[in-house]
Amino acid sequence: MTSELTVIKNHSQGKKHKQNIRDTKNTIKESFLSNESTLLDDNVKSAEIKLCAFLVEHNIAFNATEHLDSLLKSIFPDSQICQNIKLKRTKATAVVTNVISPFTKNSLVDTLKNTKFSVMIDESTDISCSSTMCIIVRFYCPSQNEIVSRFWDLVQLHDKTNSEDKGATAQNLFDTCIKTFTQHTIPLRNIIGFGSDSCNTMFGAHNSVSQKIKLNFPGVYLMKCICHSLHLACSEACKKLPTRCEDLVRQIYNFFSHSSKRQSQLYQFQSFLDLQDHKILHPSATRWLSLTSVVNRIIEQWDALRLFFNDKWLSEKLASTRIICEQLNDPFTKAFYLFMEWVLPKFTLLNKYFQSEKVILDKLHERIMAAYKDLLLCFMQSSYIMHTPPEEINITDRKYYLQSKDIYLGKKYKITHYT
Repeated sequence: MTSELTVIKNHSQGKKHKQNIRDTKNTIKESFLSNESTLLDDNVKSAEIKLCAFLVEHNIAFNATEHLDSLLKSIFPDSQICQNIKLKRTKATAVVTNVISPFTKNSLVDTLKNTKFSVMIDESTDISCSSTMCIIVRFYCPSQNEIVSRFWDLVQLHDKTNSEDKGATAQNLFDTCIKTFTQHTIPLRNIIGFGSDSCNTMFGAHNSVSQKIKLNFPGVYLMKCICHSLHLACSEACKKLPTRCEDLVRQIYNFFSHSSKRQSQLYQFQSFLDLQDHKILHPSATRWLSLTSVVNRIIEQWDALRLFFNDKWLSEKLASTRIICEQLNDPFTKAFYLFMEWVLPKFTLLNKYFQSEKVILDKLHERIMAAYKDLLLCFMQSSYIMHTPPEEINITDRKYYLQSKDIYLGKKYKITHYT
C-alpha cells in the first residue's frame, strides 16, 4: 500500500474498512451498555463519558483526547480509575455519537411526549452552501424549576439525490419541522407556541410557515423574534442617514485589514495623540447593530485616523485615501457619527435586554414604554408626551414638534439651524 492520499481515500470506501468501523462502534456501545462489569469498570466508563461530555459542552476538539488520558494519568498516579481510562479521538467520537447522543435524544423525546412546549426554528446557509434548519424546543423543566431551551434537530433542507428537491420553501420548512416530531411519535397537540425571525418565509401574510401552523394547529401562539424586529427597525431608520457614513467604516477597515505596515503606521499617530492602540473594527454584514461598536471605535480614533489619512493622501496620492481623507475632514460626517454614537446604544441595550436568560415578562411593557418615550422626547414637547397615554400619542402631529434648534441629538452633537 503506497502512502498517497488517493489510496487512503479509496481504502476508506472499501467494504472491509466500513465493516470494521461498524464493528468498532458496536463494540464500544456494547461495552458501555453491558451489565457484566465491576464497580471499577463502571467508574471508568462514567469518567470517560463525563470527559466526552465535557469536550462537547465546551466545543473542544476530539484530537485533544490523544493527549488527555496520558496527562490525567500523570497528574493522578494514585487514582485507579484514572489509570484505567483509555480514551482517544476515535473512541471519544463513538461515545458521543452512540452513547451520549441517543441517551440525550431519548430523554428529551420522553419529556416532550408529556410536556407542552414551543418550537423555534431558523434556516441558514453555512460556508459550504448547505441550507440547514435548526430546531429548538422550549418548555418548563420541573427538575430545574425554570423554562429551558433545548436543541432538538438540525435538518438538511436540500437533498442532492432527490430530483424533486423543494428547497427552503415555507411548505418544505413546515413539513420538515413537523416530521421531526411525528417520527418520534410526539403528540403534536403538545405544541403551544412557535417563534422565528420576521422574514416573509417565516411570518409572511400569505403562504408562510406561521400561516401553515395557524391553519393546522389552531390556538398556537405565534411570536416574531423581538431582537430581529428591533434590528430591522433601527436599520430601516438609519437608511435616512447618508450612505457615506456606513461606507466610510468599511473603507477604513479594508485599508488596514491586510497590511501590518499600515497598522504599525497608525500606531505612531495613536501614540502621538495619547490614544489607545485599538484596531479598527469590521461591521457585520448580517448583524447591522454591530455598527454600534464600530462607530464608537471610529469616534475614539477620529483624530488619529484624520492625521494618518491626511499624511497618506499628501505623500502617496492614492484615490482610496482621498475619499477617506475628505470624509474625515468633513464636519458634517463627524456630526452624523456623533449622532449614531448617541442613538445606537439605545437600541443595542434594549436588544440585549430581550436576550436575557432571566424571566423579564413582567418588565417588558415598562421597558419598551420607557424607550419609546425617551425617543419621542428628543423631538416632541415634553408636556404632551408626559401627560398623554402612550397609545394615544400621535407622532405625526407636527404641532407638538420641537423647533429645530431645540431637537436633542446627543450631548456631543450641536445642531445648527439654517434659514
